[in-house]
Amino acid sequence: MIKKIFILLIISFTLQSAQAFEDCIITNDGHLSDISIEHNDVVDVYPLITIMNDKNTLIVHPLKEGKTRVCVLKDKKDKIMFNIEVTKEKTIIDEVKGFDILGIDAPPGLYEYELDLPPGFGGGKSWIN
Repeated sequence: MIKKIFILLIISFTLQSAQAFEDCIITNDGHLSDISIEHNDVVDVYPLITIMNDKNTLIVHPLKEGKTRVCVLKDKKDKIMFNIEVTKEKTIIDEVKGFDILGIDAPPGLYEYELDLPPGFGGGKSWIN
């Protein structure tokens, strides 16, 4: 009886839907600094520091569903605001002129590509006689 209950619990945990948020990258030609987030519990935004120390790329990491705004300082003079909405499937960031916004967790589509059959299957000549 205990084994049956244990198996049912394992099955119920494996059938629950997984919640996967989509991380995003925000890039620009200018230096981005002084990041402020309206709701810190919705997203976490941090700069990507490269070898050249450009500091022109931000990584947006969603923490939970919701809406928030992020303000950054571009080239130490221009304030830029990003409206961000996090859903279960994706992260939506409003377009801002001069900035590129890319999703980095998007999985490839199902049946997006075709694989060739190995030799000997599907009517091709086999190297095994």
